[in-house]
Amino acid sequence: MRIALNPIQWMASDDGWLDPSKAPERKQLLSLIKKSGFDAVMAEVPADWTVAQYQSVLDEVGLTLAPGYFVCRSDGQDGNESTVIESAAATARQHAELGMTEIGLGLAMGKDKPRVAHPGQAYDADPARVEAVTALIGKIADTMTAEGVRPNLHPHIGTWIETEEEGRAVLDAIPASRLGFLPDTGHLAWAGSDVGAFIKDYAERIPFVHVKDCRLSVAKQGREGDWGYQQTVMAGLWVEPGRGELDLKGIIGNLPSTFDGWLMVEVDCPDITDPYESAVASARWMRAEYGG
Repeated sequence: MRIALNPIQWMASDDGWLDPSKAPERKQLLSLIKKSGFDAVMAEVPADWTVAQYQSVLDEVGLTLAPGYFVCRSDGQDGNESTVIESAAATARQHAELGMTEIGLGLAMGKDKPRVAHPGQAYDADPARVEAVTALIGKIADTMTAEGVRPNLHPHIGTWIETEEEGRAVLDAIPASRLGFLPDTGHLAWAGSDVGAFIKDYAERIPFVHVKDCRLSVAKQGREGDWGYQQTVMAGLWVEPGRGELDLKGIIGNLPSTFDGWLMVEVDCPDITDPYESAVASARWMRAEYGG
């Protein structure tokens, strides 16, 4: 298995959200990722960089790329569908230029979203909305695969595709040739999924996994108390791999023995306060368990 980092711990803000402006300048950040013990990083070309410039800096610091992520900023019913599809095509072309063939695909999670106020509870579940989202994801999949890049569904807390039931509905409606599966151990666990079983059922569609650890006790307390996303995070939900209450080794063990994809660490809000030390601890645990 190959190990990578999405360096969001450098973006964690004091209010339980993510603030990209908190991260170091991009070349410095990439250098810190390499120094911390990771050899690969999630693909994300800075807005003011060319693909060639990005690749040059990666080569200079000694990092390779793991698949990136596309955010679908539409629910399929708001009139923004065409804009989202155009953006998906541009992102896929950029990914293809980087030599990538897979990318994550999830819905947007904003502070004003209803499920962000009621995370992990399938708040205001609506099969008709899931159908509309599925139709849009199908169009995005057609657009991206035409560019040589397959999107992979990423059920995400606080979005309209949050639960295992919703994720399965989308995956069952769109064939694997057009849509893979990107499970996130922490988001799915927070939403009450049997993550290992979910991964096992769709294992052949998984090219990479977002590896998050969390305190299930905090997630349970948040659901029962109807806490919002930020309140739950600030209560200590997220932790570095191996420091929480998820059986990560058991969950990841449901991948096939032939799996040669990416295990991508994400620590949305570091339990180890210093983001660099958080990355060091994450790399150490991942390498001890999975090599690479």
